Amino acid sequence: MAEAILLGFGTNLGDRLENFRKAIAELQSYCKIEKISHIIETEALLLENSPPSWNIPFLNMVASAYSNLSPNDLLTAIKKIEKKLGRDMNAPRWSPRVIDIDIIRYGERKINNEQLIIPHKELKNRDFWQFSLEEIGYGVEAEIALNLSNYTVPNHFVLYPKFIGIVNVTPDSFSDGGNFFDPVKAEQHVRKLWNDGASIVDIGAQSTRPGYIEISPQEEISRLSEVLERCNDIPSLSVDTYFDEVVDYVLRKNVKWINDQNSKFRPETIKLIADKNVKLVVMLHGIDFSWFGERTRYLENLGVRKENMIIDPGIGFGKTKQENMVVIRKLKELRQLGYKILLGASRKSFLSAYSNAEDKDLESIAVANAAIDFKVDYLRVHNVKDHMRFFVVKQCISGVQSF
Repeated sequence: MAEAILLGFGTNLGDRLENFRKAIAELQSYCKIEKISHIIETEALLLENSPPSWNIPFLNMVASAYSNLSPNDLLTAIKKIEKKLGRDMNAPRWSPRVIDIDIIRYGERKINNEQLIIPHKELKNRDFWQFSLEEIGYGVEAEIALNLSNYTVPNHFVLYPKFIGIVNVTPDSFSDGGNFFDPVKAEQHVRKLWNDGASIVDIGAQSTRPGYIEISPQEEISRLSEVLERCNDIPSLSVDTYFDEVVDYVLRKNVKWINDQNSKFRPETIKLIADKNVKLVVMLHGIDFSWFGERTRYLENLGVRKENMIIDPGIGFGKTKQENMVVIRKLKELRQLGYKILLGASRKSFLSAYSNAEDKDLESIAVANAAIDFKVDYLRVHNVKDHMRFFVVKQCISGVQSF
C-alpha cells in the first residue's frame, strides 16, 4: 500500500528552476507527486570555514507524494536521480550542488540508521521547509508556527508557468526601444530577467512595431554579437529573428531557441535548426488556427521534431484589437494540436482598448492569468519579476497547478 511521503528539494548550480522540473519528472517513475510548494531562495547553509566560492544562494521547495517503495529503495532511487541530473556524488558535504533531494517524512515511520534518518533531523531547524509544508497542507508544531508568523525572504518563485523574458536590443521597439540598445545594459537586463525567474530570455535585434524600418541581417548580427558573447553563461537564450543569416550565426553561439517571426526561413535553415535540436517557435499571422497544422507538417518533413516546436498565436500580428482578444479566448483550441503553446501579449497595443496606463503590466498579468487557465505553457513577458510575484501568491492560495 502506498504511503504518504514528504520530500525536500534544493539547488544552487546551473539552471535552478529547470533542475527542479527535471527532478519532479524523474521522481514520477518512483512515486506519485501530489503537490509542490512554491520556491524560496535562501542563503547557502554552510559549515564554518567553508570556501567563499560555496556561498551561492539556494532554491528550496517541498513536495508531498505517495510511494510503494520502501524508504531505503526510495533513497536509492533518489541518489540515482541526483547523479543523472549532474550532481557530483563525491563532492564534499555542503558544497554547491545541481540537485539535492531529501526524504523529510515517510508516513509515520521513525528510522535512524547510517543511511537514513526519518523524520529528517533538520526538519525543526529549517524555517523554509516549515513554511512550505504549511503551504501544501501539512501542519507544523506550535512553537515552530510562532516563528513563521514573521517569516520572510526576498525572493520567491514558481515552477509553472514558465516565463520568457524579453530583451530588445533596438532603438525603436514599441515598449522598451533604446533602453537596452547598449550591449552592457542589454547584458544587465538579461541577467536581471534570468535572476527574476525567466526560464528563457528572448533577445531581439529587429523591431517589429507598426511602421518599423527593417535593418539588414548584418546589422542585426552586429547588434546581437556582443550581447550573446557577454551572456554565454546563461543556460537558455532565445533569438527573435526572421533572417536565415542570423539563424546561421546565432546557432554557433549559446542559443537554445529560435523565435521565428514570419515563417519564411529557407529549407536549409530549417534543416540546420533541426540538426542542432533547438526549439523553434512557430508564430501565426492572422486568426486561422488551421494554418498551424500545415506549417508544422512542413517543418516535421524537414526534420524538426514535434517536441521541439512551440506554437504562438501571434498576438499583435495581423489582427485587430478585437481579434487579439478573440484569439486569447480560443486558446484552448490550440491544445488539441498537441504542441506546447507560447503567448506573447505583454504590453501589446491591443491592451490600450482597455486601459490608458503607460506600461500595461497589470493588464499583461491579467492576460497571463487567463492564459494559464487556458493551459498555455510559456508566457513571453517584459516584467518577469511582477508576473512571478503574482503567480507565487496565486499558487499559495489555490494550490499547485498541473505539472
